[in-house]
Amino acid sequence: MSTSDAITTPQARALRLDGVALAAALATLLCVAPVLVVLVLAVFGAGETVTFGANLTRDGAIGTLTLMLAGGGGAIILGAGAAWLVSLCRFPGRGVFEWLLVIPLAAPSYVLAYSYTSLTWAGGLIPYRIEGFWGAAFIYAVGLYPYVYLAARAAFVSQSSCAIEAARMLGATPRAVFWRVALPLARPGIAAGGALACMEIAADYGAAQHFGLTTLSTAIFRAWYAHGSSQAALQIAAVLLLAAVAFLIIERYARGRAAFGGGSSRWRPLPRYELNALAGTGALLFCTALIVLGAIAPLAWLARLALLHANVEDVAGPFLNSITLSAGGALLTLALAAAIAVAARRIGAFGRTSLLAASIGYAAPGAVIAMGMLALFGLAREAGWVGGFGAGVALVALMWTYAARFASAGIQPIDAGLARLSKGLDASARTLGAGPWRRFMRVDLPIAAPSLAAAALILFVEILKELPATLILRPFDFDTLAVKASTYASDERLLEAATPSLLIFVAGLAPILLLTRSIAKTRAGAHE
Repeated sequence: MSTSDAITTPQARALRLDGVALAAALATLLCVAPVLVVLVLAVFGAGETVTFGANLTRDGAIGTLTLMLAGGGGAIILGAGAAWLVSLCRFPGRGVFEWLLVIPLAAPSYVLAYSYTSLTWAGGLIPYRIEGFWGAAFIYAVGLYPYVYLAARAAFVSQSSCAIEAARMLGATPRAVFWRVALPLARPGIAAGGALACMEIAADYGAAQHFGLTTLSTAIFRAWYAHGSSQAALQIAAVLLLAAVAFLIIERYARGRAAFGGGSSRWRPLPRYELNALAGTGALLFCTALIVLGAIAPLAWLARLALLHANVEDVAGPFLNSITLSAGGALLTLALAAAIAVAARRIGAFGRTSLLAASIGYAAPGAVIAMGMLALFGLAREAGWVGGFGAGVALVALMWTYAARFASAGIQPIDAGLARLSKGLDASARTLGAGPWRRFMRVDLPIAAPSLAAAALILFVEILKELPATLILRPFDFDTLAVKASTYASDERLLEAATPSLLIFVAGLAPILLLTRSIAKTRAGAHE
């Protein structure tokens, strides 16, 4: 048998395939290990804190659910309404609002909370104070509606043109078309976006803590720091994790149902309603208000405060720490995401299972992943594998936490880039004897390079904005921009919190602007 024949034997291909499977299995294990540890220790750990943990869990669950109903419900109403207007109506500025409506995603909820608190308290421009439960609900509604907007818009623009045209020909008014045709067809997409918004509310710590609310996320910190009970914190983290997984399942189910909402076999432009002057002005004011409340007003106010109190020395260290952590965490996460994305395309069911397992880490809040990471390193210390939780170990644990938390965010763009790979090209490389890794390095990677760059940018910004995990795991006297802003806001030093908050906000604009470039391309021929 010749050498070339030996290379292409089934045994050799299986051996190379095992190498891909091993890398994907290791990457998946790194992503889900903290989650599994939280569940195991919450169930089988010491039981003396069960009563205390149950009381705090009850209060946190009630607070989280009510915030989901108020903030998540507001985000659904605002996002679905905006998606309907830009997708199926004509009014002044529609083409600009089509992508501007996504901008509020650039700011994490805690940055919006700090900005609006300063904007509406003493010395601010608005006399009505944004605080307490309804203040948090307002922040979540205007900051998270883009999740619903993106999902609902995708559902609206992929609907059947024939169904909408038939309803109009039968005399249905725009309102009737919305309630009886478009909305039922888009309901799965709206549900998926609403589930994502509710997941963000459940995972949020900074805004809820700033407004003094008891949620599952803030209860974890309260159980651990205020009451000194790590077991109660693990129990609450397990409840929050199960809730996040439940919302992930709802989102996946809704997205799957949305795939059946397609329309005609042949594409035609969606019929748009030409709004009269009064309705068009109302649509213009509505969309403008969403952008102003969700991005422009808080961004402008933070910029004003930063100019009044621009202390470069105060944020230089946290800025450098943030860049270092974000870059290192993004590279590690990108490597794990690439391994899982390759497995998803090469190994069938196993790869898809790895993809789903990594999504659990993304659904889990940062505080939950951090609790699991501390438990993992505690077990490793008991086994004698590591010493104390020093600065070096803490940084390793922190970047591992980022990888477990955001691997799914890196997998999605990489998988989309690999989807452009021609099956014939892949088959040709396989026929020439190239193994899975060689095909990935020499064929897949060059084709997916733009997607890898986009994934790296998204991961960098996601890590830059992460707050609860960094608060828990950071080494002593090691501040990031998010930690610095949170520390100042906790001390009600909102003027000093403006500069780090503004830097986080501006950094988040980069991937959002990249995202908006593709919004108008969600439906063929959508440009007008």
